[in-house]
Amino acid sequence: MTTKNLCLASVFTAIVCLVTRFIQIPIPLGYFNIGNCIILLFCYVMPCPYGLFIGGVGSAIADLLSMPVWAFPTLIIKVLMPLAFYGLIKLFDKFSLKYIFAAIISMLIPFAGYTFVGAIIAGSLYAGFTQIPGLALEYAANVVLFAVLWFAAKKAGLRRIYESDRSQ
Repeated sequence: MTTKNLCLASVFTAIVCLVTRFIQIPIPLGYFNIGNCIILLFCYVMPCPYGLFIGGVGSAIADLLSMPVWAFPTLIIKVLMPLAFYGLIKLFDKFSLKYIFAAIISMLIPFAGYTFVGAIIAGSLYAGFTQIPGLALEYAANVVLFAVLWFAAKKAGLRRIYESDRSQ
């Protein structure tokens, strides 16, 4: 754990919070945002402990600022998503598009998690299901945007920001 990595994780956490909080479209019981693709992009750059913090804390702070009732469920959901992402990367280790497939699968966690938590918060399974169209659109947009950003980050060598510290 270096000062550089802690600073990067802090900046990435703030970016996740800002993107999640200010780039949003209302849907039943919450809002659509592109935070998931940003979280997983930063998980591509940083290793597991940092990615879990970036996803969980960045998103939870955004919810504290806009819809506080969702903050704790968001913390759990947005820690589980990167955890699944890292695990799937190891599972698909030999596959060239492992990051894309890991994103496709791990982003199902917020889709299912917010549907379930929405039903609990609203007190009705039907109310939780009213989020499904918006969450499905959010899921698709985040997967596509992650694929584009991941490809650009890969070509730009963004991952070397972290890896340069590991060699020292």
